[in-house]
Amino acid sequence: MYWTVLEAADLLAEAYLVDLGRRPSTHPDPITLEALARALDARPEVLEQVWQAWEAQLVTAGWSERHRNQARYWLDVVVIGGITVS
Repeated sequence: MYWTVLEAADLLAEAYLVDLGRRPSTHPDPITLEALARALDARPEVLEQVWQAWEAQLVTAGWSERHRNQARYWLDVVVIGGITVS
């Protein structure tokens, strides 16, 4: 994987805010997000480490459990589940 756990968590956080319409869609680019998704899909143990790091950021930022669950759903369904078959 090209990213540290914290870098991957930051990338997901940024992408999620873009998806929610809270940030302009300048970062991350779709190719980078797909590469991250593929890397996380290939290593479930790293996926869980990244999720734990991101969830800790969400808790620190005051996100409710419901919103954290929505973020996890987005990660699993939109990011990991959205990987295109090449």
